Order: sequence, then C-alpha cells, then structure tokens
Amino acid sequence: MNHPLHLDSLRVLLIADEPHLAAALRDAGLEVWHAADEISLTAQRNAIAPNLIVLDQTCLTPAAQQRLGLETGQAHCPLLILSDALPAITDRALTIDPLTDWLVKPVTPTQLLHHLLRFAAFARLLYSHHHLQQLTQIAPWVWIGAEQRIEWSPTAQQMLPDCTNNTQSLAAWLQQVPDSEQERVERWFRELEHQQAQCELTHPLQTPNGDLRYLRHFAAPSGAQARIEGAVQEVTTQHQAEQHVQRLAYFDSLTGLPNRAFFLKQLDHVVHAATRYQRCGALLFLDLDNFKKVNDTLGHHVGDLLLQSVAERLLSCLRSSDIMIRFDDDYEAVHYLARLGGDEFTILLPELRDGRDAARVAERIIKALDVPFTLDGHDVVVTPSVGITVFPADGLSTSDLLRNGDMAMYHAKHSGKNTYQFFDTSLNEAALYRLNIENALRQALVREQFQLYFQPQIDAITGEVLGMEALLRWSHPEFGAVSPMEFIPITEETGLGLSIGEWVLTSACEQLCRWQAAGSRIQRVAVNLSATQFASAEFPAQVARILATTGLAAQCLELEITETILMQQAEKSINTLNALKKLGVTLAIDDFGAGYSSLGYLKRFAIDRLKIDKSFVDNIDCDRDNAAIAQAVIALAVSMSIRVTAEGVETDHQLQFLRQRSCQEVQGYLFSQPLPADQVPEQFLGVAPLES
Repeated sequence: MNHPLHLDSLRVLLIADEPHLAAALRDAGLEVWHAADEISLTAQRNAIAPNLIVLDQTCLTPAAQQRLGLETGQAHCPLLILSDALPAITDRALTIDPLTDWLVKPVTPTQLLHHLLRFAAFARLLYSHHHLQQLTQIAPWVWIGAEQRIEWSPTAQQMLPDCTNNTQSLAAWLQQVPDSEQERVERWFRELEHQQAQCELTHPLQTPNGDLRYLRHFAAPSGAQARIEGAVQEVTTQHQAEQHVQRLAYFDSLTGLPNRAFFLKQLDHVVHAATRYQRCGALLFLDLDNFKKVNDTLGHHVGDLLLQSVAERLLSCLRSSDIMIRFDDDYEAVHYLARLGGDEFTILLPELRDGRDAARVAERIIKALDVPFTLDGHDVVVTPSVGITVFPADGLSTSDLLRNGDMAMYHAKHSGKNTYQFFDTSLNEAALYRLNIENALRQALVREQFQLYFQPQIDAITGEVLGMEALLRWSHPEFGAVSPMEFIPITEETGLGLSIGEWVLTSACEQLCRWQAAGSRIQRVAVNLSATQFASAEFPAQVARILATTGLAAQCLELEITETILMQQAEKSINTLNALKKLGVTLAIDDFGAGYSSLGYLKRFAIDRLKIDKSFVDNIDCDRDNAAIAQAVIALAVSMSIRVTAEGVETDHQLQFLRQRSCQEVQGYLFSQPLPADQVPEQFLGVAPLES
C-alpha cells in the first residue's frame, strides 16, 4: 500500500472513457491523470504512483485485474469501480479487499467527487489500522499434525514464557494454558488440517509467576497438508483495552452491575434458550420507593451511596444459581442482576419451575432491603416495588417483557409499595387506557374541556353560605366524564399540573368576582393546590399576579394544601406559606388527619383553617374511632384559634354531632353536590340563610 491519503494531496488515476469526469475533478482541485483504456494503464500507473484509482468496469479485463492486484484480493491502492450494477453478494469472480468500493453509473461529476472524498477518508483510516498492525510483532510457527507438535520460530520462542525449545508437543504446550481453555485450544490445533479458510484463535497463557498473557494465532487454509504454517502475536495489551472498553460499554460505572445494553443482550439470549428448550423463566423489575426524596433531602452523594449499597445487598441475597450462568467465552459467570438506570434494577431468573419461585425471590429481596442503610452518618430506609413477568407465558420478546415488568412494578407501587405484583393482561388494557387519557389530557386545556364545579361551605350554626370550594372536572367527547381520581395524578406525573393549576386558580377567582359583582355576599372561594404548584418557587408570585389581573381581594381566596404535601419538605413549606400569607390570602390544610404532620410543625405553619377529612366524618355518629378523631381535631383547632371545616357531611346525624362539638363550618352532599357555576342555586348566592 502506498503512503497515507490526505484529501488535499490526492493523486487520482481515472481509467474511463469519460474525459469530462477528469476535467471536473481537476476543477475541484484534485490532481488527476486520465487513462482512457488498458493500454495506457500500466504506463500511467508507474509514472504517477496514484494513491487512489477510479476505474470503469468496462476496462476491467483479466490483464487489468492482474495489474491492479484484484485477483489476489490485495489492490495496490484504494480502488473505486464505476459499474452498471453492484456485484451480487454471491459473486466470487473478484476477491475484493476493504480498499475497494463500487459506484453505480451513470455518475455525475458532483456525485463522483463526494463519493471519492468520503472513500478516500475511509481508506486513510484503514491504512492507519494496517500500518499499526505491521508495527506489531508477529512470529511464525509450524504445526505438525501427525506428530501433534508445534515448531516455534526463534521470534516466537522469545515471545512465549518459559519456552526453551523450538519444538514443543501439544500436550506440553497445553500445560501453560488455563484449565478452562485447554479443551478449546486443543480442538483448534487438531482441526487445523480440515480448515478451508483462514482461522484465528485468541486465548490466555499462564506465565510462571501466575500472570495471564493473551496470544492470537493465525493459520491459513491447509487442505490435507502435514505441515501447516501459522503465526502468533501477543495481544495482552489489546485484550486489556478491549476488556476495558467492553466494561465501559456494558457495565454501570456506579454499581459495577451490568447495564441496560448488556442486560438486554442477556435477556435475548435467555429467552431464546427458553423457547428452544421449553423452559420457564421470569424477569423482576425493581424500583426503589421514594428514592428522589433521598436525593432531595440528603444530596446526590448519599443517593449514589444508597444505590451502591442496594446493589451489594441484592447480590448477597440472591442465590448464585439465580444470578450466574455461562454467557459466552469472554464471560464465564455473568450476573443476572442489572441496573437499568436511575433507581431501576432488573433480576433475570433463567430457569424456574413456575412463577411461585419468582415470588419467593421477590420476597427475599423485599426482606433484604428492610434493614436500614447507614450512609454518610444517616440511617436511610428504602423499600422496593417489584414487578414480575413470566416467560414464555407473558411474551417472548425483550420489549414485551420489559414493558410487562415495568407495568407490574407500577401496579406494585399503586398497591402500597414495598410489595410485588405479577403482570397480567388486564394491566395492558389499563396501561393503554391510561396512555389514551394522558394524550387526551395534554389537549384538554387548549380544547376547553375543563370546567369548574362549586360546592358550598356553610356555617354549621346559621346555615349561611360562607364560601365555595372550586373543584376541577373534565368531560371528554370520547371518554365522557373522567374522574378526578384518574386524571389529577396524571397531571402531576406528566408535568401538566402547573398550567392546569394556573387555569383553575384564575377561573375560580374570576367566577367569584362575577358573583360578587351580581350582588352575592359570598366572600371566599377555596382552591386545591397540587404538589407541583406548591413546590414551584414562582407560585407566590403567580398568585399575586392572578389576584391583580382578576381584581379579587386577597382575603377572598383560600388555598387548600394537603397535609402530605406540606410535610414532604416541611421547612420549605413554612417559607412558602409565609410568602402566601403576606399576600393576604387564607390558608387551609385539606384532608387533615389523613397525613402525618406533627403538632410542632402545625404551630409553625401559617394556617387559618383545618379541614377534617371525609373518612373521619363517615359514620361519625356510630363509629367511636371516627368520632374521637373528629372531636380531637375540632378541639385542637379551637385551642390554636384555627377555624375548622368538616368535609363529606351527608346526614343530619353527622351535622348535629359536629354542631355539638363546635365545628364552625361544614360541606357535603347533605347541602349540595358540586355544581357548575351556572347551576348553583340562587339561595346559595343570596343573602338569606339556608334552612338548617
């Protein structure tokens, strides 16, 4: 091969009866010689020593093939052949090396120039590769099959550890090969006489001090010759580099576990084996519950330590038979535990009697993670949600199994977390429905499908309507009225909560302004806040802007925040509540008693109202526990000078109970179900009190 190709120093020999192509290439700044036929080929080639040849196939006679080195598969320099059609894959009339390429005619000068420059760049890279190979030492040897011995060249003897004789029996040679590789190496040498193409073998060799070196052997086709010539090359450094690259490509740098790419390769391998041998297996999809909270409160450093510790504990709790298998020649034992990314792990169980075995593994994992982790001085408790999909029953494609495991895992989360759930086809139907709901939800605001309903909040003693709670409703042309229990969690998960929440807040303020302008004495509208809204640093400013835009007095807006949202980041919640309080709005804790706030924080929260959760109002007149909780909440609110509202009041008995315990306000179906603004009765908007 000639010297390396540089795009600014190409010497092109064009062998074609198309002089306009040569002129066009010269105009592009290339150095081009033109040989119109085979007669001038040799003279031109020797005179200019081209580093790239463009050849019309019509000039490709047997004599030209020989001159260009095509018959041996070793072209003297990169060769671009212009042809009427690409050669068939099975066409073996020519032996082409990587430095030969084809371009189908007719070819315009622009096409030829672009293809030629790309091909030249590729050829330059190939030259560099071949040049490095030439710099690597390769030592010859001869295999005497009949005598089962190897004759090493002096160069090979220097390369091999503890090789003092130029002739060595195969048995003696194998003593230096690790036990696990001896059978493979012996088989390769014994089968050399029957090889019909060049063959290679790479294997480790044990040095006298116990280190491993890696050798690569080459042997040419032999027919039935008694003496077979070959060569050996030490590739220890190259092998280590390849191993390092493979580890970077296939293993997670944080935990040392296989990553997603490697796991998918494993999964595909195991599923094929299960199909072939009619085996049963399972995929466990594991996600850590509330991992984000660890990152947010303790920092990503502790989050990383947690992931590493979880990986170690998962490995220790799984039996070796669960997670080890021979995968290929380079990896005798491969973990069937992998980290897919974030806090998601997968466990592949390649051979099971039935799905109950997978459940036992899941139970073992949950139990193993039950013990708190001590990380950087913090005790961290983490629980897993595990989804299980069994193959072949649930599917035989990697994409189906991963999707099934993921859906089963989310089913486990929605079932209370720290548990496992099996996949079943109903989850597919539910997932499809949820996807359709999510897609429709993204358009609902633009298509004006949302509507606010209002439920009165009533003075428990006088019956006067003191306020209205605004409740979001969604009516879809295909799905009909979608329950808030279905779509509101999706708004939070998809990031739609901010835009929809802003619409709700604005619409509620505008509606109260319209009622007040019409003479209503209602002085308050209550709006529920989502976790996304409350967590936004811009939310207080957004409230101030909406009040200014709608003209509603700040004291006429009450913002309801659930106890759970407040306690997720209690200290930050205090700052947000104080900022809202400075605007003049009133603040209420919704569903009080259903969360986990402490009295210490309750005193620090700038709260105006507690709302007793409906679950405690149900059966309040006959359930001792509910009655005790409701009474305690009312007493607590009174002692702290906080007003209290009971939700879900549906019977006169409940109302009388609450009145007797000094509950100031009530709301519920006893008075009215939530109604659209235009259907709210005049008596709710007027000045006359309700009959009590």
